[in-house]
Amino acid sequence: MKMWIKKIKNLTRHLLIINFLLLVFLITLFGLQHKIPPFDTLWFKVLKPIIKPLKINKREDMGLVKVDREIEKKINIFWNNIESVERKKNNKIDYSGGIDWKKHIYWAEQVKKGGYILLFRHGEREKWSEALGGFDAYELHYKINARKTSWYRATCLTERGIETSKSTGRAFKHADIKIQKVISSPSCRARETAYHSFGRIDEIHSSLLHHTAINPLDRYKFGMDLRKTLINFSLDKDKNLILSAHNSVIDFIDLIDEFNVPIELDEGGFYVIEKVNQNLIVRYKFEKSSEFNMILYRNSPKQKKCIDPKKPEINCDSM
Repeated sequence: MKMWIKKIKNLTRHLLIINFLLLVFLITLFGLQHKIPPFDTLWFKVLKPIIKPLKINKREDMGLVKVDREIEKKINIFWNNIESVERKKNNKIDYSGGIDWKKHIYWAEQVKKGGYILLFRHGEREKWSEALGGFDAYELHYKINARKTSWYRATCLTERGIETSKSTGRAFKHADIKIQKVISSPSCRARETAYHSFGRIDEIHSSLLHHTAINPLDRYKFGMDLRKTLINFSLDKDKNLILSAHNSVIDFIDLIDEFNVPIELDEGGFYVIEKVNQNLIVRYKFEKSSEFNMILYRNSPKQKKCIDPKKPEINCDSM
């Protein structure tokens, strides 16, 4: 009898462990990984590479991500200097959050210096995914403004997308990031993202439309047109070229020569592309606009006494 009781206890303990691990896996897999530590780390470091390996996309000819050792050395030197200064101030740097803040901050500083092509994914749109490609193709072919149509919600920005784009514009202005030119996809959401973020559109290029809205017989020539545009563009070393476009523009065959990061952007995120001789290299990405925008603002702890606590509108409606 004692032996059976012991076996039942062991089995119960094993089942509890298995159930706990299964619960952690399910929580991590179905979205909470972005909100609750340490599930974010488990997702990004363990599960995501298994579920979504570092293939650029499903096409076998795209190859794998290549780590540039010279860039890695520059990042290490950059951070050795920062950490040395912060140690002297007796300041500890908080790297938590499941994000490689060292690379984020390094590349934010590079963008501020200029000399890069920044390929943005447009802001939020309503998810009419079952019909989106047809709407975008129709809008391009007949050269119309979708905002004036009955189906504008399919291809234009939502109110949230507009405000998020404005937030990006404020961050760029705050950091005094210089822009040489803004080129947009012809789609409504890309044009609106460009305008609300940067207050201008210098040119519209049909080759910046996502390849899933282009007939497969035409995609390669669109990609080559975009590549030619970027290769021939004379980029000032202290300014950036803005491309307001879509997630899958990066998928055009033979557009990019080298990827240093896996591809995938949230709405509003962007790639940092460097032109080296006649090569286009995707150096980095800010998957979410919030991560980049937040980095640009530096603040110090402050206190403010309210003159009349019962009337905060007098001088305590803000910091």
